[in-house]
Amino acid sequence: MKRACILYERHDAEKSRVLIRKYFDALRGAGYRVGLTITNGLPREAALRLVSSAAFVINRTRDAALAEYLEENGVFVSNPSVLTRTANDKYLTYERLHGLVPMLETQLLTEAAPPLPFPFVAKPAAGHGGAGVTLIRSAEELAAYRAAHPERSVIQPVASVLGRDMRVYVIGGKPAAAMLRSSDTDFRSNFSLGGRAETVPVSELAGDEAEIVRAVCRELPLHYAGVDIMHDNGRAVLNEIEDPVGARMLYINTAIDPARLHAEYLESLTNGK
Repeated sequence: MKRACILYERHDAEKSRVLIRKYFDALRGAGYRVGLTITNGLPREAALRLVSSAAFVINRTRDAALAEYLEENGVFVSNPSVLTRTANDKYLTYERLHGLVPMLETQLLTEAAPPLPFPFVAKPAAGHGGAGVTLIRSAEELAAYRAAHPERSVIQPVASVLGRDMRVYVIGGKPAAAMLRSSDTDFRSNFSLGGRAETVPVSELAGDEAEIVRAVCRELPLHYAGVDIMHDNGRAVLNEIEDPVGARMLYINTAIDPARLHAEYLESLTNGK
């Protein structure tokens, strides 16, 4: 029987029970025997033994090194390690894509005085879901941010439109759905932080929004990921790429089943071997 494996860290697996069940349903329906592997504390050699016979591995961790190790040993991993490494580092995302798509200027936060005038936005470089994203208005707020976030961070100018952005869900390198996210109480619009979400038909994406998605997909292998777009001074700008991207907004607001579409795409790539 064909095998497929899904990798999760324990904390994320506990929050993603619906999506995991959807993956199991889709893969079992396609004739796969499915295994879920929790990677916390698991040596990469042990992970390889667990997944080596799988037709493909769905990597829902943010561990690019593990993904790359599996790839080097002949395992088909989705999303590929190059996307996992790039998308989960906001500065790497900027370095790779800012010459290809419009983006807000992004710099590493160093010990020196920040080169951007107040106010600006600070973000943990490896953060996700809006965690740690902070509007910095003064030297005192910057000092507080540094104390709370000793990890590597980036800084950006403040976009002219706050509390509103768009997430385009990409499956198999093509936009599958788009959700407009907004908040009246937070400059961050993340759904997980209480923001609202409404469906935007993919066919109604503005030209510059659609071109950002196409350009990102030309540069990086987006098997299943989110492309987050903000607006600044009348233009669309890439904010970040979300990998692994959640699915709660889609299951609540649409009839789209991203787990099934992702599974179908992977079977087409691997020929169900």
